[in-house]
Amino acid sequence: MIKATTKTQLWNVFPLAIRLWLFIIIGFTISRAIIATQIESIGLYNGIAGFITAFPIGAIADGLVAILLTTAIVATINLVKQYDLTRRLSHVVVIVFAFAMLFVFVGEIVFWSEFSERFNGIAVYYLMFPREVIGNLEESFNLSYFGPLFLAGALAVWWLGRKTIGDYIHRPTTRHGWAGRIFRIARACGILALTVFVIWLLPERTNDNRELNLLAKNSLVTMAKAALTNDTDYAGSYQTMSGAAALAELRAIVAQDNTTFLATADNGTDILRRVDNGATAGARARKLNIVVVTEESFGSVFVDSLDNRLDVSITPDLDRLAQGGLMFTNIYASGDRTVRGLEATETAFAPIPGISTARRPGADGMQSLPHLLQQFGYETAVLYGGNPVFDNMGKFWKGIGFDNVWGESDIRHDSFSTIWGVSDEDLFTEALRRMDEETANGQPVLLTLMTVSNHRPYKFPKMEAKWNDDMGRIQNTAHYAQWAFVDFVNRARGKSWFDDTIFVFVADHGIKINGAASVPVHAFRIPMLFYAPNHIRPERNDILGAQIDFIPTLMGLLGISYNSPFFGVDLRRVAKGKGRFAIAHNFSIAYGRPGHVVVLQPNGSIEGYSFKPGQPDMQRETPDPSILREAIAQTQEAHRMFYSNAYHWK
Repeated sequence: MIKATTKTQLWNVFPLAIRLWLFIIIGFTISRAIIATQIESIGLYNGIAGFITAFPIGAIADGLVAILLTTAIVATINLVKQYDLTRRLSHVVVIVFAFAMLFVFVGEIVFWSEFSERFNGIAVYYLMFPREVIGNLEESFNLSYFGPLFLAGALAVWWLGRKTIGDYIHRPTTRHGWAGRIFRIARACGILALTVFVIWLLPERTNDNRELNLLAKNSLVTMAKAALTNDTDYAGSYQTMSGAAALAELRAIVAQDNTTFLATADNGTDILRRVDNGATAGARARKLNIVVVTEESFGSVFVDSLDNRLDVSITPDLDRLAQGGLMFTNIYASGDRTVRGLEATETAFAPIPGISTARRPGADGMQSLPHLLQQFGYETAVLYGGNPVFDNMGKFWKGIGFDNVWGESDIRHDSFSTIWGVSDEDLFTEALRRMDEETANGQPVLLTLMTVSNHRPYKFPKMEAKWNDDMGRIQNTAHYAQWAFVDFVNRARGKSWFDDTIFVFVADHGIKINGAASVPVHAFRIPMLFYAPNHIRPERNDILGAQIDFIPTLMGLLGISYNSPFFGVDLRRVAKGKGRFAIAHNFSIAYGRPGHVVVLQPNGSIEGYSFKPGQPDMQRETPDPSILREAIAQTQEAHRMFYSNAYHWK
C-alpha cells in the first residue's frame, strides 16, 4: 500500500520539482555564460578544450546542486502545506527561495568580476560580517535599486509557477500515521545525503587552466567546501620530507652573511639566529620612529613605474616620492587577503595552506615586529581606518603584542567614510596627532596604519573635484590613495619627529587574482617603499622578495642587531639574481626563485612554471628539483612550527 502511494506522491510532486530544478539550472547556466565572457586566458594550458568542456561538466555540478536545493524546498513545502493555517505559506517559500537564488546568480557574477574566483573563503568570511557586507553592497550597487528588481524577478518566477504550486499544495497528502511520515522524511534525507556525497566526489581539477577549472565549478559547492576546510592536515595532503632535512633546507634559505644560528634547549630544531646589523641596542643616540602604512589592495598594476599599462598616470605623487627613498620593485604578497598581508609584514611568517594564521586559534604570542621592537624601548600601536573586529584583526594585533589598537571609533576627525571606515586622509590626520602625542616623551614609536579607501565601493572625499575621466573608478580611487599617503608624508615634514622617522608604504595584497596558472604570480606583485631622507639612501632595488622579508629589511635599515626567529631575510643582503617568494592561494602554495615557480597542491601534486616579473603569461615547465625542495621544506616547517608553538614568544 505504501509503495503504491509513494509512486502517486512522486508523480504529484514531479511538475513542481522539475520547474524548480529547471529554474536553478537555467540561472546557473546563464551566470556561467556571463562569467565566461570575462575570462581572457582561454588560449592557455589547453584552454580551448577546457572552455568547451566547462559547460557540460558545470551542468553536472549544477544539476546535483539543483537536486539538493529542490529536495529541500519541496520538503519545506510538504511541511507547511499539511495545515490549513500555513498552507499558503508555500507560495512565500517559493518567492523567498527564488529571491535568494537570483541573488546568488548575480552575486557570483559580481564576485568573479571582483576576484576572478568562484565563491571561496572570502565569501565565507564576509558572511560573518553582515553589516560590512550589506553596507558595501548598498554603497557599491545601490540595493534600493537592485532589491526591487530581485523581488520583481522572484515574483515573476512565482507567477509562472503559481498554478503548479497551487495544485500541489491543495492535493491531499496521503497519511499513514507515523510510519508514512518517517518514510517520507527518510526518503528526503536519503536524497539529500546521496546528492551531497556525489557532489563531494566531483573532481577538484578538470583543466590545467585555473580560470576554466573554476568556470566548471558551482559557486555554492566551492563556498561550502571553503567553509568546511579552512585548514587541513599538512602530512598526507602535501609532499613532505624528513624533519631534519626540512630544517636543514630552511636554515640554508634564511642564512645570510650576518647571521649565526643559536643553540637552543631543543638542540636547534628551529631557525633562531643572531643577526648582526653592525650596532647594539644602545648604539644609536636616538632610535628612529617607524610609520608603516599598509595600503589596501594596492597591487603593482596601479604603480606607474611597475605594471600600470594604462596611458594615464595613476601614481605620479608616489613615484616622485619613491625617487628619494628605497623602492623595492619585485616584491610579492603572501596572499590575497588583508589578514595574510598582516601576517607577513607583522610576523614574517611563511604562508601555510588555508586561512591566514591571523584567523587561526593559537596565533596569540607569535613572534612579531611589535614584540621585537618593545625589547628596544619602542611604544607600539596600530591605527586602523575601520572596525578592528572585522576579520579578527584587532584580536590578532593584540595577540602579537601591540601596546595599543585604535580603530574607526578612536579617530577624532571623520569628514568622510564608507562602510569600511574613514577616508585615508582622515586616517592620516589622526596619525599625525597620534605621532605628536606618542613621541612627546622621547620614546621611539612604531605606528602601523591600515587604510581602507582603496576598496569597493571605491569612494573618497571630493570625488567630483578629483575625478579623472581617463581612468575608471578603481584607478581613480588608487590615485586618491597614493595622493593621500604622499600628502601625509608632506604634512609630517613640519613635525619635530619627521627627521628621525622611517615611512613605509607597502600593500597588503593585489587588486585581483586573474590568470590561467594555479597561482597567477603576477597578480601578487606589490610595491614596497622605505622613505627617510635623512637616513636612507635613494635606491631602486629589483631583487626578488616577499612580504615576509619586510621585518628583517627594516631591522637592517635601523641598524639594530637582534635574535631573529623570522622566515624573512634582509633584501639588501640578497645577491643579485637570487631572492625568493612564497604565496598562499586557497590551499595551494607557490614558491618562486628568479624565473621559476613551483606550486604545491593539496592532493600531493606539483606544478612548475616559468615566469617574468609583471608578465601574466606563465609557461608550464618541469618543476625545478632544488626549488621544489625549498618549497616543501619551508611550508612543512612553517606548519609544524605554528602548531607546535615553536614560533611563539608566549
